[in-house]
Amino acid sequence: MPNNKSFLNDFELERHIKLMGDRDLLEFTARQAYDTCKLVAKHEKRIVALETRSNRITGIAGGIGTMIGAAILAMLNWFVNR
Repeated sequence: MPNNKSFLNDFELERHIKLMGDRDLLEFTARQAYDTCKLVAKHEKRIVALETRSNRITGIAGGIGTMIGAAILAMLNWFVNR
């Protein structure tokens, strides 16, 4: 059985599950769910920071693009009306 940090490939997992009894399978599933929850909780702040930063960067880039577009249109309008 591998340690809790590695994942079994599909074939090994199927073989391993078929060889387990009911209680062993229940404990294995509970351990895997618990390890996943711990991992998600550990990285929750980092994931939220990355998602927030991505939205912020997209908003800033959109604002800059809008300002450049407005400046170009203003210059074109000024040259056309001149």
